[in-house]
Amino acid sequence: MPITPDTLRLIEQMRRAVGSIVDNVTRSLVEAWVRAWDQMAIDVAAGIAEILQVGDGQWPSRRQIEQTARAMSALDVIAAALTRLAALVRSQTIAGAGAAARIALDGQGELIASQLPYGSTRAMAARYRRQQPDTVDAIVRRTAEQINAAHWPLAEEATAAMKRELIRGVVVGDNPRTAASRMMKNLEGEFNGGLTRALNLSRTEILDAHRQAAEIAQEDHSDVLGGWVWHAELNGTRTCPSCWAKHGTVHPLSEPGPIDHQQGRCSRTPKTKSWADLGFDFPEPPDSTPNAREVFDSLPEADRVAIMGRRRLELLDAGAIDWADLSTLRTTPEWRDSYGVAPVKDLERIAKQRAS
Repeated sequence: MPITPDTLRLIEQMRRAVGSIVDNVTRSLVEAWVRAWDQMAIDVAAGIAEILQVGDGQWPSRRQIEQTARAMSALDVIAAALTRLAALVRSQTIAGAGAAARIALDGQGELIASQLPYGSTRAMAARYRRQQPDTVDAIVRRTAEQINAAHWPLAEEATAAMKRELIRGVVVGDNPRTAASRMMKNLEGEFNGGLTRALNLSRTEILDAHRQAAEIAQEDHSDVLGGWVWHAELNGTRTCPSCWAKHGTVHPLSEPGPIDHQQGRCSRTPKTKSWADLGFDFPEPPDSTPNAREVFDSLPEADRVAIMGRRRLELLDAGAIDWADLSTLRTTPEWRDSYGVAPVKDLERIAKQRAS
């Protein structure tokens, strides 16, 4: 039943391994996006220059812009590049999801064994170190479905956005040099907006694959498990208030999760039944799971503000809201439910209701 220091060590080891996968995919996609834009920038600049010349001293109409061959050709090149990048996102994410799933499957036995009495761990770990290639394949197929181009039309949406930017960019009335500079900057921003979306999707799907594999593996060990623990990373200021609040909460084994927000890095830690229930006649050691509120309260003030935001922290320190109020369940169309940070206005409403 207790989460031991060895359990925490294994959790951190697994977190680093999955984090390395996510970081490598992120690095690969960023590099590909930068190379693609660098290769297209000359054509894009030439297309913009032609648009600014076509009006013969007057700002061109939308129809004139759409008939500007070089600019439209540049958009075609961009669309083709984005299609290739979307395929890269798919392949990199699928590979990363498979690797992250294998880490979760392989690691559950050790996590379980780390919570059992010394002397029983070797037998228990051996019992649960089973390869499950079919499980990994199923998770990879699910990931591929999630990022199918039919549900994620990256090239079409980004190209349409850049076309709108071209048309919008010439009606402001600036001189041609200023307009060209602004349009080039904005087009690059629209192009890189595709990267932001790609990274969000890729990171989220890889992390979800890891959690899903842990859930499946834990179901196979239900005879010794009493549930699972929501485990957040409690060092530094990257972890959001919602994840701080959810850390350490215990959930039934049948409950999916953690249903973290997009790009959330929280993990699902198996928690064994009591030693007595498992037939071990030994006193149990205390649980070593860090108390998130105590850890947070011990942080420097600047870090506490950076994590919570000043108003949210004021409400928390005043006792106007509870620790659990920091997290709220959200429903996102075409995606699963997830827990995210409760907006300050909602927390203020809760505080007002409790004060009345």
